[in-house]
Amino acid sequence: MVDSEQNYLRDVQYRFPDRLKARSVLHNRYGRGDWFEWLAAHIPIPAGATVADVGCGAGSFWTNAPQTLPVDLRLRLFDLSTGMVQAARTSINALHRWVDVEVAVADAVALPIVDASADTTIAVHMLYHLADPAAGLREMARITRANGTVAVVLNSAGTMAELSALARAPFGNAPDPRPEALSSEQGLALMQRVFPYVDVVRYEDLLRVTDPVDLLGYLTSLPFADEPGVPKKLANAVAEAFERANGVFTITKASELLLGRK
Repeated sequence: MVDSEQNYLRDVQYRFPDRLKARSVLHNRYGRGDWFEWLAAHIPIPAGATVADVGCGAGSFWTNAPQTLPVDLRLRLFDLSTGMVQAARTSINALHRWVDVEVAVADAVALPIVDASADTTIAVHMLYHLADPAAGLREMARITRANGTVAVVLNSAGTMAELSALARAPFGNAPDPRPEALSSEQGLALMQRVFPYVDVVRYEDLLRVTDPVDLLGYLTSLPFADEPGVPKKLANAVAEAFERANGVFTITKASELLLGRK
């Protein structure tokens, strides 16, 4: 991803949490409903740990974290977007659950934290936003102590293909000119160059969307929907898709949790 694309993500797409919230509706309302519990169960987060969250967004992992997580954690959260950082700080502090919380604007390849200071470092659905994902992984390895864990979440190749096809409908189903986002399979190969041990845990889901408003809300939150005339074309495509599917639009989804250990 080139610098201009990263600037767009920081200044437009992820300037505030609104677009991410629109997309989360689809997963929260129609998915398995155990995403945050599943993550917390599979990422090693021991009591008293320092946890670095790289690309924390609005802090959704922490505001939705199950009660099984220790309360004595030291949270160090980073995001490139000032709006996201402000939202994360406000929402997490409002919980009064963790007392040692620091949230800062930072580039994922130049984190303001000393070497080997985190017990666990997490990066959930963010590595594909980096111009140099390998550099991001090396930086996460730098800040994580020996025997610590770097937990990266990426989507498997081809996930949510039904949604991608629908998104292309306004453009005559022409091939998407953008490069494919970094997949979990590609991410695994990168992680194996940085960490001697990498485990993979797969999360599969099936979204059965019954409200076209929610599906349209997801699609219009995406970058290409900023183009003039596209939202109306998307609305027509969604209406046609629901008619063909008899009112239930099905989306197959798979993410993978990659656990790198130093």
